[in-house]
Amino acid sequence: MTFAKQPSRLMTAALLCGIFSTLSSAQQTAGSEVVAPAPAATPTSAASPATPATPAASVATANAALVKSTPPLTEDALRARYVGKLIFLRGSYLGDDLNFDQDGKVNGSPTVASFTLSAFEVRKVKLSKHKLEIEADRYGLHYFGALPYEDESKSFDKVKISKKPVHITIARELIVVPKVKKEKKKNEPTPQELAAAQTLKTRNDATATAPPNPPTSGAAVETYEALAAVSPAHSAMLMNKALDNIFAKDMDQSMLSHLPDYWQEYFNSKSQHRAYMPADANIKVVSEGMTPPKVLNSIDPSSNEYAQKFGIAGMELLRTVVDASGTPRQIAIARPIGFGLDEKAVDAVKKSHFRPAMVNGQAVPVVIDMVVTFRIYSNRTKPGSVAKGAKEAVLAASVGDADGDANLGR
Repeated sequence: MTFAKQPSRLMTAALLCGIFSTLSSAQQTAGSEVVAPAPAATPTSAASPATPATPAASVATANAALVKSTPPLTEDALRARYVGKLIFLRGSYLGDDLNFDQDGKVNGSPTVASFTLSAFEVRKVKLSKHKLEIEADRYGLHYFGALPYEDESKSFDKVKISKKPVHITIARELIVVPKVKKEKKKNEPTPQELAAAQTLKTRNDATATAPPNPPTSGAAVETYEALAAVSPAHSAMLMNKALDNIFAKDMDQSMLSHLPDYWQEYFNSKSQHRAYMPADANIKVVSEGMTPPKVLNSIDPSSNEYAQKFGIAGMELLRTVVDASGTPRQIAIARPIGFGLDEKAVDAVKKSHFRPAMVNGQAVPVVIDMVVTFRIYSNRTKPGSVAKGAKEAVLAASVGDADGDANLGR
């Protein structure tokens, strides 16, 4: 009886095993054909690449870092930086009252003059909540007359030309300090609140261990704007930028780049200790067998009130290219005077007319030196007081050799 039941049990077990095996295979087949296995969960930073920062976000991030590294502005620090120092006004503005916005842009339309009339020595500095006030004396630069390739330790002297101090005002960004609200005393937390707080802390700790996501552009800008709204350092950063836009401590590259070409050529020649020569190889130097160009009109340049008042006169040496038509083209200052007279000399030469240089009957372009003479005028001798063609007219310009030795009265 026992033996008879044994095959039945074995068959039942076999059938059950077969059913289980078949179901398992079917489930595996169905899973592989219809439903793909779900990928393992990964941190957000690893699952998606970092969003590239936009230009605005990069600027905001850089500004935010600059704000954090900028110390607050103090009146003592500004005094140490400027009082008693000679600085240059980048815009070369005239006037006794100059006003700038918080970015360093001038308000209104003040007259622009030569940089040689825009040197300042600072007397006083006053920093208030809304503005920075600077009181300074204006100086004119009087050059000693050295050629660019002549070595000298000091190229100019400064002459005080302002009757009263010049007032320079720069708007300051208002510092907004948010008010801190006092928190009311709370009742003791309930056990449920303590449990919820513990759960939140655990969740925050877990989040802190994950790699931080890079800030989005919106987050960077928001951070910068938050710093700008409350940080005294941001106000200091803006003021420092404004001061750099307004003043130069010396003739730096930024200031030189805004000067006319003839001044840039002078400073380039000075830095390289050489005389200016045009790059075009077709432009010749006056030499033997060549008829030099000749000035066809009297050049009597106008002076200015500062030069007349302080007795600034002398001979300006310019190196000029005269083309085959007799027109002056490229002009470089070789020996400046300063006090705004150099610009007057260049303007006078630009208005002049020449008989061109000749070689074998052909007009050729050449480079020449021209001397423009400035004088101290009386009411009788100032420009316009002598009739054109009168015997009293003085030739105030002449052509010299290109080596810098001018022959006056030719």
